[in-house]
Amino acid sequence: MSISITGLVKSFGHYAALRGVDLNVRPGEFLALLGPSGSGKTTLLRILSGLEAPDAGRLTIDGADISHQRARDRQMGFVFQHYALFRHMTVAENVAFGLRVKPRAQRPANAEIGERVDSLLRLVQLERMGDRYPAQLSGGQRQRVALARALAIEPRVLLLDEPFGALDAKVRKELRRWLRGLHDEMGLTSIFVSHDQEEALELADRVAVMSDGRIAQIGTPLEIYRNPANAFVCEFLGNTNRLDCVIENGRAAIGDQLFYASVPADAGRLRGIAYVRPEDCELRPSADAPGLKAKVVKVFAAGPTTRIELRRLESDEVIEALLPHGAVAPQPGTEVALGFRQLRVFPAPNT
Repeated sequence: MSISITGLVKSFGHYAALRGVDLNVRPGEFLALLGPSGSGKTTLLRILSGLEAPDAGRLTIDGADISHQRARDRQMGFVFQHYALFRHMTVAENVAFGLRVKPRAQRPANAEIGERVDSLLRLVQLERMGDRYPAQLSGGQRQRVALARALAIEPRVLLLDEPFGALDAKVRKELRRWLRGLHDEMGLTSIFVSHDQEEALELADRVAVMSDGRIAQIGTPLEIYRNPANAFVCEFLGNTNRLDCVIENGRAAIGDQLFYASVPADAGRLRGIAYVRPEDCELRPSADAPGLKAKVVKVFAAGPTTRIELRRLESDEVIEALLPHGAVAPQPGTEVALGFRQLRVFPAPNT
């Protein structure tokens, strides 16, 4: 199912939650909505589901306008962060709930409902737990029940609002891998809200980064990580070092070093901010080597990389570098020259 969103606006009192959102979701796509709290992610998801009404804008699925359609008629499965399971119902009864509340003319026969529940419990690997109650399950198992319940109505689109936010890191990682496999197996169109960058970048085909009720950038995980459209996306996604610079004639001056700046050469002289990922930092022996002069402060050798904290000699700015496992790290107190494999430069705010 393809989804088209045009000019979506939503306010709560004087607070503008969405400020003219345009978005197209491709059939069979797994799209992540990523952004900080208050950026509009959940509001957008709730409007898609029909749980909130937009103030302006248009929603279509496969070309059909659903802007004023009731939630129950949209055939969208919604999975909440805190499961929203009925405590007094068994696992099987929870999964069957969406089918049993359908209008009589659309409600499947009891035997068909039972078969569908059994099939879904096998799909989410809970086939022996149909007679248990939510309180008897782990957090990860409850979230699988919530997913099975959302899938029971055979939704056209699956909407997930931070479904793993209440789980510990290990269970969250296992479930998101399982969810991606389930999405591919069933051929769903899925929209996933998260503020967890690693989760969004690992799961999604494309990521829409939201800020202040707007979409700041949309693209594949690699595109938005390596080529952020603006300073907000660059700072929000992953670790990055931020260095003050001066932009002139298409170059950025950081100290006495010049770097290419992705701004028009005729933009004049501007204050700028250069961003560089820790993995894009190169450490060279300081004697006569080109680069920013810095001193190693701390070395953290753990896991697959070695993290090095440095302090620039000229400005006292702190910079973090990452070395691959096995690389020889300089000792604390060593002076080095810093080079950069890739950096992004943007004009400073209010310039």
